[in-house]
Order: sequence, then structure tokens, then C-alpha cells
Amino acid sequence: MMRLVTLGQALLGHRCLWLSAVAPLRPEACGNGQYGQGSSPPSGSVVGSGGGQPTRFCPTASALRIVAWMCLATACSSGSKSDGPNGEEGTGGRPVASGGVTGGASTGGSDSGGTARSGGIGGGPTGGLATGGASAGGLATGGATTAGTGGSGGGTTGDGGTSGGTAGSGGTATGGGVPTGGAGTGGEVADSGGGEASTGGAGETGGEDSGGEGSGGEDSGGEDSGGQATGGAATGGAETGGTPPIVGATPPMGWNSWNAYGCNGLNESVVRSMADAFISTGMADVGYEYVNLDDCWMDGRDANGRLKWNTSTFPSGIPALAEYIHGLGLKIGIYETPNTQTCASIYGGYTPGVGSLGHETTDAATFAEWGIDYLKYDKCRGQLSAFEVMRDALRATGRPIFYSINPGDQGPYCTPTNCSIDLVNIANMWRIEFDISANWDSVIRLIDANKEEYVGAGPGHWNDPDMLEVGNGLNDTEGRAHFSMWAIMAAPLITGNDLTRMSAATLATLTNPDVIAVDQDPLGVQGRVVATPGNNLEVWSKEMSGANTRAVALFNRGAQNASITVQWSQIGLPAGTATVRDLWAQQDLGPFTDSYTASNVPTHSVVMLKIVSTP
Repeated sequence: MMRLVTLGQALLGHRCLWLSAVAPLRPEACGNGQYGQGSSPPSGSVVGSGGGQPTRFCPTASALRIVAWMCLATACSSGSKSDGPNGEEGTGGRPVASGGVTGGASTGGSDSGGTARSGGIGGGPTGGLATGGASAGGLATGGATTAGTGGSGGGTTGDGGTSGGTAGSGGTATGGGVPTGGAGTGGEVADSGGGEASTGGAGETGGEDSGGEGSGGEDSGGEDSGGQATGGAATGGAETGGTPPIVGATPPMGWNSWNAYGCNGLNESVVRSMADAFISTGMADVGYEYVNLDDCWMDGRDANGRLKWNTSTFPSGIPALAEYIHGLGLKIGIYETPNTQTCASIYGGYTPGVGSLGHETTDAATFAEWGIDYLKYDKCRGQLSAFEVMRDALRATGRPIFYSINPGDQGPYCTPTNCSIDLVNIANMWRIEFDISANWDSVIRLIDANKEEYVGAGPGHWNDPDMLEVGNGLNDTEGRAHFSMWAIMAAPLITGNDLTRMSAATLATLTNPDVIAVDQDPLGVQGRVVATPGNNLEVWSKEMSGANTRAVALFNRGAQNASITVQWSQIGLPAGTATVRDLWAQQDLGPFTDSYTASNVPTHSVVMLKIVSTP
């Protein structure tokens, strides 16, 4: 044994390669890289200065086991940190979100996707597109790849696209992106500091995910192997080892520039301040993640036909803005139209506003390259058939971009119950009526328009009654009612106010975790009217996850205070005792038998309840 030790010490400078002449070969994670022999990092990924090198090979012959372990101890030390822009030194370090660029592939526990953030209260997970061992590819270079080290082909997306790559070779991910994203779930993964990882097995390249099933078993000290910080993963769904992630598994939560700033007030400083406000107010902690630019960000096209941003209002550029937002653990959205002009150009004279008609492939690739996570595609006198064209262009980028469309223009309106195109299989979300305004009549109009459209709602595809006007002119009681009804309708919670100047009451409305949990419930059922106990009085019910669980809105639309009763039989619960919780008061009211009555409900208000039938 002493001779073997002496021999090992003498030859350690040759790392692992010298052993190839005297023992059988087996892949070992002895270097910085996570990829197999002769392979390269996935196309589009960003690795650290130590990442992406071919894996060295070490012997495991029993006669030389001691020398092999000494080799590993020295040689692998060069790859024990995540050298990329997001990684911290040392195995098991928590990465620093830094502009949304994924760090180098770690051989320890450092993840490669920044700080993970959950997908909202009660929502689906937002973990990275992991592939059994290594996390998904890079973000900032555009086109999120999910190849990595494993995956025997990508998971099939809901609409036929696939994401994943060549098994074991780290190939570039293809297809997918819009409906489900997702990475391959099979294949034997080249070791990266651990054992074999087959469909989320025991490999040790990543630890617990921020949601869904882990992407490679136990971690050697790190936490997530992907995550929302880079904006590269779909919200919701399970990681590898289960169903691929779904883009828009729960209704999106975020902010849009139009209601508060329109065309003239939109600029880089405003957008950055809204992203900062998500963090400072705690809104990000309850699920808000998308920071969306509406119309008027662009300045025509360059000589190659590529979109240009307005350099006066966005001097740093959209990619730099995306990097900043991703660095906060958030995501960025942008606006375009299926016409030659945007709506601001058509209706408001904003001449630099050019549409995507005829440029869909180029524009989708540009958005992916810039790091865009959400596209609002506004009809603006375009053709309904054009929405499918952009869907396909987004899929072709391989990046999971949430696809929100407005197929109604100024009428006639296109909804799940009355439309010539297949909304559910084209977009993640669609507007169902004309624009909202900051007044009660407008809120009521959109609630009524959405009543029968619940047939189209579900994970990955949502009805959109437009942005929130909480804090923009409604009084506080009306703001809570507005927010309550959007939540029970499983509508997007996209705010449209100035987040830097909102009142304490507005913030409390927008961040109530109990009400947000109703909207983000992973079952994805849109609530509906089940009773009208009086003039302008409505009882709404939404089936929730968990046995015999319902969210209930007792809605007083009228001008007089009134008492409203909900019967268990109206909401599909068995007769007998059920517990009732007031979600706005965040207070358990106790058990009630067969019904509950809210007394003296104020005008233009909602009493929001969670009712659970006890066994």
C-alpha cells in the first residue's frame, strides 16, 4: 500500500489521464465539466471559466482504487466551484442572481439558475428546466436550452413541440417553449460529483428544486438546479422525473406599463423602478414576477429588418434591462402586434411603432436573444390567423415565452365560447373584451363578459379580463372587490398602477396571500356564479385543491348594503358541518352547518371565503 501511495503522489501532477494505460476506463466527474467525453456544452448555454470542458476519465480497477481516489481529490478540486456569472465559489454555495445569466455547471451544489423564487401562493413550481442531473441551459444568450448532460429526448409539449436534446450528448434543445417547455426525463447522465441520474435519480448535480420534483436527487450543499431567477423556466409543473413544466401553469402575476404610463411615460428608469418595487414592497415574495413593457418601446427596424428599441427612452437597451430584471429574480415581458403597425401607431400616431407581420421568425428570435419571458401580442387590426404564426415562431426559439394575445381588437370579441381560432391551443392567455378603465362600470362589464368563458380556463391557458386597476381610481372597497373577482375567476393578476407611489391600502389589497392563493390554486378552475339570492347579489364558487374545498365570493354589485347567504348545496359540498375562513380578514370564523350568511355586505364589495367540508 505504501508503494501505491508513493506512486500516486509522484504522479498526481498528471491528474487522471496517466491511468488510462493501466486500467479500464469509466466516466468520472474529475474536471470542471459535466459533459461526456468529446462533447460540448449545450448551444446557447453560458458556462463559467471552468465549465463545459470534456470530462476526464479515471480508473476504478480495484487494484488502483487508492490512487484513483487521490487523483479525484486533487483533480476535481479545480472544478469545485461554479465559475459562471451567477455562481459563488465553493461547492454547495447559493448562487447570486446576476443579470439573469446562468452560471457555470457546478460539480457540487451551486445551482446554475440564480436564486429560485416560488411561483406564487398556491401556485405551481417555477424551477428550472432540469434534465435529471444538470440544469437547463443559459438565459441571456437567448433561447433557453434544456439539453445539458442527459435526457433521452425531450418531454413532449402540450401542442406537439418538444424540448430536450440528444441523449447524453448535450445537444441543443429544439421546439417547445410556448405551451409546456420541459426537458428530457430519461437517459443516463454523466456523473457530475455523484452517481447515475436517470429520470431525476440519484445524481448529485443539484438539490431540491423550487417546486415540483427534484432534478437529480440529493445535493452536496446547494439548493436549486434552475429557477425563476433567470427567467428561463416555465412557471409551474414538475421537473424531470414527472410531467414537463407548463408555461403559465397558474395565471401570471406581474405589472404592465400601459395603464399608468401609456406611450409618453414609458422609459427605462420607470421599468427599473417597478422591478425594484416588486422587491422592496414584498410583492415578489407573494408571486409577482413579470415586469412588462407595453406599446411604445420600439423605434422601427434596422437595415437587416430587426427590431430596434428607442434609444432615447431605453439608452441601455432592452437586453441590459432584461439582465437587470433577471438579476432581481424577476421576468420581463414585451409588446408587439400581428400587423405592420402597433395600436399606438394606428390610433395614437406613434410612428416608430412597427408590427411583426412578415417578421415573425426574426422577431421571435430577437425576443429570445434579448431574454424576453412574456409576449403580449395585440391584434391591432391584424388577422386572427397571424396569432398561430407567432406561436410557431416562439416555439421554434426553444425558449419558454408566455404568450398573451388580444384577439378581439375593438370587436367583435374572440372568446372560448365564440371564436374561429383555437385559443386554448394557440396562446397561454387571451383577452375576452375591450380595455378596462379605472371605474366600477368597467369592472362590472368585464366580470359579466367572463362569466360563461370558464370552459376555456385551465393550467397553461387562461381567460384575460384585462389588467388590474387597483390603486388607479377605484376606492379601496371597490379595489378589494375588483381583486377578489379577478382571483376567483383565475384571471391574471397584472397590476397597472405606479408601484412606487401606492397607498398602504392598495399594497395590502395586492399582496393578501389568502386571496392570491385562490387565484394561483394549481387545480386551475375558473370560478362561476352559482346563485343570485337578490337583485345585484351574486354567489360565486371556485373549486380548489383539496377534498371538499371551495373559494366563495359573496358579491354585492348594487348600491345598497345587503346580507348574502351561501348554501353548501349551491357550491357542491355535502350537508353538515364545514369550516369557514374570511380571506380578507385572514380569520377563521369557525364551523357552520349547511350554510353561512355574511351580514350587511357593503355596496360594491365582496366577502371572500374559503369553505372546507369536515369529514
